[in-house]
Amino acid sequence: MSYRPASPPPEGAALRLAHYESMLEDVPVGLLLLDRELRPLWFNVEAARACAVWNFGERKAAALRVREEFALPAALAEVCARLRDAHDAQPESPVHPEVVSDHTRGLHARIKLHAPAGPGTPGAFHIQLDYRRPRGDRHRPLSPGAVALLARLSEREREVAMRVREGLRTAEIAAELRRSPLTIKTQLAAIFQKLGVRGRTRVAALLNR
Repeated sequence: MSYRPASPPPEGAALRLAHYESMLEDVPVGLLLLDRELRPLWFNVEAARACAVWNFGERKAAALRVREEFALPAALAEVCARLRDAHDAQPESPVHPEVVSDHTRGLHARIKLHAPAGPGTPGAFHIQLDYRRPRGDRHRPLSPGAVALLARLSEREREVAMRVREGLRTAEIAAELRRSPLTIKTQLAAIFQKLGVRGRTRVAALLNR
């Protein structure tokens, strides 16, 4: 006798969706979903923040309510339109993802047009956004506000926060400070809590103001 799991009740799907959205809100990378007409279907706060920096610059973006001011950057819209046109011209050919970068401000976006195989199913754009300041900025002076924020942290947490400011990833911070990645993740969680932020992108933005 074979076992088949019972189908989840309809409300179970809605509950899972709510949990997925909550979970994706906390990841340290921007996630943005657009329809074919480049209208936003969903995005997390990291995506809104990266787009704000792209559109307004770092200083102005830091003062904005980024969700309310969300707008797709022109550079990303141009690539999305090109990918869509390429797919419309040759629907059977794969459309490869493209990466767009603004190296001066440490902004990167990977854009993929996801076209489901089913007939009549509209495609959508999956965009991953990463906002990291260029490296080599360790000796740039801190603003008084950034110094005040760092004062809330322990010495070991400040060492981690300063490397987040530079755009280093967890493994890179761990290697440089000779700590385990798990220790760095624990210290990052403490930094987020003490500074009242949800992710490392916001830490970098606050310390670079």
